[in-house]
Amino acid sequence: MTLNAKPAFFWDNLLARSGSTLTATSSATGHPVQNLADWREYLTWKSTDGSAQNIICDCGSAQTAAACLIYGHNLFSSGHSQVTLYGSNNGSSWSQIFQQSISSDDVFLKTFNSTSYRYYRLSFNAGSQPLEIPLLFIGEFLEFPSWLKAGFDPNQQETITESNRSESGCLLGQAVKYSRRKITLYFDYLLDDFVRNYLLPFWNTHIPKPFLFAWDRTNHPTESYLVEVLEPKLKLPYQPFYRSFQIELVGRVS
Repeated sequence: MTLNAKPAFFWDNLLARSGSTLTATSSATGHPVQNLADWREYLTWKSTDGSAQNIICDCGSAQTAAACLIYGHNLFSSGHSQVTLYGSNNGSSWSQIFQQSISSDDVFLKTFNSTSYRYYRLSFNAGSQPLEIPLLFIGEFLEFPSWLKAGFDPNQQETITESNRSESGCLLGQAVKYSRRKITLYFDYLLDDFVRNYLLPFWNTHIPKPFLFAWDRTNHPTESYLVEVLEPKLKLPYQPFYRSFQIELVGRVS
C-alpha cells in the first residue's frame, strides 16, 4: 500500500460558483440538475431514464480543477458503470481528462493534475435504471501540509436514538433516528502563508456550509465524508513561529 495522502477539504465547487451554468441530458420532474451544486444531500438530480447522460458545467471563463467527487450516487446499482470527464474551451471540441469504471455505489473520488477549461462535461454510459446523484464536485481542493496525528479514527460513528419510558423508568420503545460521525482534526506547525492563502479563504468564503472531507484520497477514497463544522469558531494561535488549527466535524453516516 502506498503512503497515505494528506487530508483534504473539497469545498470550492465550480458547479456552485456564481456565473456557472449547469445542463443535463435529462432531468426528472422535481430533480433538476442544479441540485448537484446544492450541499443539501436530500436534494438530488435524477435522469428520466437509464440512457447515457451528460452533465455540462459552463464556468463562464476558464477555471482550474484537480478533482471530481460524486457523493451518494447509484451509479453501479443503476448500471452506469463508467464515468468520463472532459474539458473544453469552446463547448464543441472536448479533451478527455480521465475515464474510470465504477464498481460500487460508494463515494467516487478521482484527483488528477490541475487543468483549466471553461466547460467541464461528465459523461455516463447507458444503464438499466435512471441515474440519481445528490452532490457532484468538480474543482480544486485544500490539502493540508501534514498528516493527521496518531489516534485519528476515520471510522468512528455514533447512533442517535429516541427512547420512550414509563413513569417508573422502564423502557417502552426505542427508535433509531440516524447515525452520525464526529471527527476532530488537529494540525500544528502550519506556516502563516498556508493559513492566509488557503485556510482563511476556505473559512471566510464557505463556512458554515457543508463540504467534503477526505482523510486519505489515495488509499481510501471511498471514505470521503460530507461534513459540517460542529461549532464554527476559528482559532489559529501561534506557537510561536508556526500556527495551529483544530476543527470538529460532524456528518450523517450515509
